[in-house]
Amino acid sequence: MKFMIIFWGAFLFFFCVPFPIFIYMAGEEATAGPRNSLAVSYGYLGLSLLIWGYILVFFINTLFVKTFKQKNTIHSILRNGIPRDAKVMRYQLLKYFPKTNMNAIQIVLSFPNLRNTVIEHEMMFHDSKPQEKRFDVGNQVKVLLNPNVSEEPYFILNDQKVGFNPSGMVLRIVFIVLLVAYIIGLYSYFYMRESFDFGWRFLTFMHPIIFSGFMTLIYVLVFQLIIGKFFKNKNEERILFAGRNAEAHILSVSETGVTINDQPQIMFQVSFKDFRGNEHIATYKKIVSLLNLSSVPKKGTIEIMYDENDPKKIMIPKIF
Repeated sequence: MKFMIIFWGAFLFFFCVPFPIFIYMAGEEATAGPRNSLAVSYGYLGLSLLIWGYILVFFINTLFVKTFKQKNTIHSILRNGIPRDAKVMRYQLLKYFPKTNMNAIQIVLSFPNLRNTVIEHEMMFHDSKPQEKRFDVGNQVKVLLNPNVSEEPYFILNDQKVGFNPSGMVLRIVFIVLLVAYIIGLYSYFYMRESFDFGWRFLTFMHPIIFSGFMTLIYVLVFQLIIGKFFKNKNEERILFAGRNAEAHILSVSETGVTINDQPQIMFQVSFKDFRGNEHIATYKKIVSLLNLSSVPKKGTIEIMYDENDPKKIMIPKIF
């Protein structure tokens, strides 16, 4: 995992920083005059400022604002969270850190959600007291549910400690400082090198001031697109933690034609009655492993969870 982060970080750095400058320098034509009209040049300048401004806001929001918001949310849950008793259903040791005597573990907890529907949820964290064996299968632990399901996390352990990783925060600050320095350096260097008393009329779309930002923007947008693909999973988690359960009748099960890593997406169409007695028909799509494809139920009944404010939104917590 660490290798992949380093690899993609280096890949992004190359195509966003030296690559646009190299392409520009290699194809640069010597000219001492303006390349564009004043209006076009200032249009390019405005475009570049918009691109770099968006990139800066994105990284500051991702690296700092969201982190502080999540910390505040956890503090709020510790003060106002709804207590639940949870049972450890599954335990897996991922890694042991001998220097700190900590375990990286993955567990599955079973507990009532905000509507008192018993759910199961998987979580990974570092156990700072492995000698106490608090998370062995069958043990009871206390959790706190977030009463506001529009914010993550949806629940925490009641004795969870909140803090920042100092080295991680330093790296984030260094990254933002270097990014700002790079942007200022781009504008300053090329303005002094190419303006020739014509202002910003040397700008073109392929100029590093714009093209470097454009390449970075592509990576940012791709990242946001990938995160957007997982937004549906967040909606499902909201239903899991705040929804109600119901027994649904399977009307049809079919493949949508969409595959991810050769794994098909299956669409379930079900009918069910909500807690008010109103009947609904809803669909649910899920990527299913080829190994589990034969276990997908095709008829009969199945337990679902639904959003009581919008019963068309459902999830199937236990398909297999």
